[in-house]
Parts: sequence; C-alpha cells; structure tokens
Amino acid sequence: METPKPITPENNSRRIYFTGQFNEDKSEKVVTSLLDLEAKDPLKDILLYISSYGGLVDDFYAMHDALKLLRCKVATIGIGKQMSCGLLLLISGTPGLRFMTKNSRVLIHKLSGGAFGSVSEMEDEVNESLRLQKKVCEMIVDYTNITKSRLEKIMLRQSYFSPQEAKEMGIIDEILESNKNLYGKVNV
Repeated sequence: METPKPITPENNSRRIYFTGQFNEDKSEKVVTSLLDLEAKDPLKDILLYISSYGGLVDDFYAMHDALKLLRCKVATIGIGKQMSCGLLLLISGTPGLRFMTKNSRVLIHKLSGGAFGSVSEMEDEVNESLRLQKKVCEMIVDYTNITKSRLEKIMLRQSYFSPQEAKEMGIIDEILESNKNLYGKVNV
C-alpha cells in the first residue's frame, strides 16, 4: 500500500490527508508535515483530514503529542471512517474545529493485541495493554462529553456512531454539509 506524500511548505497547502492504518511511516510523515506547516506560518490553521480503520496506538500518540505541541490550530475532519485510533486523532483536534462529513462514521472499541513468549513476558504485555486501555479511555472522557460509565458500556462491543450521534457525544463539534461550515471557521 502506498503511503501518502508528506505536505511540504513549498506547495503552500495547509492540508494533510491521513488515510489507512496507523503505523510508524505514516506517523512520521504526518508529524513532519505538521511541524513543517507550523514553521512556515504558526498563525494559520492546519486542516487534517482523517479516514482510517485505526492501527498502532503508539503511532497515534506520536501524532497526538505533535498536535498538542503546535502553536497553530488544527481542524480535524473525519471523512469516510474514523475507527479506533482514527477516532482518537479526530477528537485530538482543536476544540471547536472537529468535524465529520455527513456520510462518515466512527467506531469505539477496546484495544486489541496479543502476547507471546514466557508467561512473565505475556503478563507484562497484558499489564501494558491494560495501562494503554486506561489511558485511551481517559483521553476519550477528557476530549468528549462521554462519561466513564457510558464509555465502559460502549466498549463492551464494537460500537459505531453516525455524525449526529458523534456530535451529541462531543466527539465532533459540527457536521460538514458543505465547505461553508468549514471555511468560515478556519484560517488557512
């Protein structure tokens, strides 16, 4: 699968498109693009379009932490699907600038993983997975208006939500019906 080209300051675009799985290569490209765009103009917003089934949580955290270090605002725009880490990236945008298109959907579920090796190594992996799950849950509760008890119920299954449901839960701030909703709020 071809990885997306990084956005470079030379092409003057303030848009980054993240599609596919979260992995180290894509994470590096997004982080580099974010930092390059901020260096070019820290007062202009960045548009981060997201369509992803999810992937590795560590690679999500690299993007998340870069977003939080930027001086400029980052509008996150869910287009298509925002599942697992895709949902986490969507909610990590600047409050007030988190959007979904009307035909998108989000998925919330528990982390998945596996362990192998000696029993003590598997025990360590399980403990680390539980720690990461707790951290992800805290982030969702902090960035949305989903309560901890409701999130626990949601995570009993793979739970899909429409843009309207996502808005009601505070996952996004607005549903994009047209570009008028977006370009009146962002400075690109």
